[in-house]
Amino acid sequence: MLPEDAKQREYSRAEVAKHDSAASLWVIRGNQVFDLTMFHTDHPGGSEILMQFGGQDITDVMRESDIHVHAIEAYRVLKDFYIGEVTADDRVELTLPESGKDEMDCIEEESFIDINQPLFMQMWRSNFSREVYIKEVHRPRHLPRPAVFFANPVLEKFTRTPWWVIPIYWGPIMAAILNLGRQYESAQVLCVGVVFGVLSWTLLEYSIHRFVFHYDENIPEGTVSQVAHFLLHGVHHYLPMDPLRLVMPPALSTFLGLHILAILTCIFAPGMLHAVAGGLILGYVLYDECHYWLHHGASSNKYLTQLKSYHLRHHYRDFKHGFGITSDFWDKVFGTQFVGA
Repeated sequence: MLPEDAKQREYSRAEVAKHDSAASLWVIRGNQVFDLTMFHTDHPGGSEILMQFGGQDITDVMRESDIHVHAIEAYRVLKDFYIGEVTADDRVELTLPESGKDEMDCIEEESFIDINQPLFMQMWRSNFSREVYIKEVHRPRHLPRPAVFFANPVLEKFTRTPWWVIPIYWGPIMAAILNLGRQYESAQVLCVGVVFGVLSWTLLEYSIHRFVFHYDENIPEGTVSQVAHFLLHGVHHYLPMDPLRLVMPPALSTFLGLHILAILTCIFAPGMLHAVAGGLILGYVLYDECHYWLHHGASSNKYLTQLKSYHLRHHYRDFKHGFGITSDFWDKVFGTQFVGA
């Protein structure tokens, strides 16, 4: 149910219909009015989809399988943008879904942490069972601004990473590594190594996402393991559209990168080692930039649109499948692609 203290306003359907642009985007759902002006750019399906229905009644649209049947999490997000009711003369009789209960009435009361307060200390002081934590952290929430991790502004800066930091940080490192590799191998051999590194990244991307980030039900009971999971990947599922938590902070990616480099030194000789390392870095940069785009980008390209839908299904419908980001290839190989429609 909507909050009892929500400001009660009434709007005619004609008045709502005037708010059909990016500057002011309102919709009607179940005789209730919602202002999505601050949300449409964060809409998982892209802003352009919401723009098609600006000023209109989206009650049936949200249930249509031809577009996308919205999970309860979508109604939870919608509730936060409630601004009033449709006037009595414009109200329509609602058809209930097969469950016999309106989706808005199926939303459970918030029992996890408060997204409007610093997140870290709430998690540190929490006492959730592993089952409750895994369930709640994979129920997406939305904020119209980046969430706050730490009350301390210095610590907070280290948790925020804009998308453009990744190529600026890793580009010179990649160039330096490849330049060192020229001392040992020819340009042709280096190119082969780079290609091999980029292709190898796709498997590494899948493996890290599936076996490290989604250790999920295998994490030990206790607050410390939950905090570690939350910092590593849980927060991304909790707030999937947070623009400053979509790419990996350089401190974390450097830590993982050094461990990967240590393994590579046991496999490759100098020259090829530099080439493969450079290829892995290039693959990683492309992956992180692609990941940001999948959450906030838009394209008319069919493949990119399908890739975006594929990844967002992992966030909003089934976090136990669909671990590929830049491709679904390894999901098909290992049988972790989505099941059903």
